[in-house]
Amino acid sequence: MKQILLLTFLIGFSLSSFGQEKDEKDMTRKERRALHKQQQKELSEQMAQILAVSIDSKQWVLEANTLSNKRGSTINVNSSLNFIAVEGEEAFVQLGSNTGMGQNGVGGVSVRGNITKYEVNKNEKKGTYYITLYVSSALGSFDIRLDCNSDGQIANATIQGNSSSRINYRGIVVPLGQSTVYKGTPVI
Repeated sequence: MKQILLLTFLIGFSLSSFGQEKDEKDMTRKERRALHKQQQKELSEQMAQILAVSIDSKQWVLEANTLSNKRGSTINVNSSLNFIAVEGEEAFVQLGSNTGMGQNGVGGVSVRGNITKYEVNKNEKKGTYYITLYVSSALGSFDIRLDCNSDGQIANATIQGNSSSRINYRGIVVPLGQSTVYKGTPVI
């Protein structure tokens, strides 16, 4: 239901912007910049509303385009294979690679677990989120700490397990229905 409303809203927004293209030819450069800036602001506000609904309903995915370890070594990765997904009371964490086949089928490891604690703190002034998850899985317990801006276009998450190992995901947060991730076979 939420996805249908979201699609209707976005289609209506895009149709309204198509109608403005004819008028843009008669505008000065300064007026076109102001119009573009206004459209970007409206789009960002819409994305912020969609993200708020996704976080509250526990239906979101952090699609990572960069991974780093505790020493700061960073690598660019495929966002459809490297992600953290929250689906209600379950979390799905995956590391994958385009170059090889692993036990999960995508060159890495996939873990599905139950969320034992889900805590969201929103900075009302800035619109940013700080989310804490505790997950229990077949590989043990781990915690995920995520922070993102108001529209989800800048997001950072840290996953830390029982050992001192830690991995950082950097990417974007999208609603579960808009995600383009490919899930591998999770560890059982």
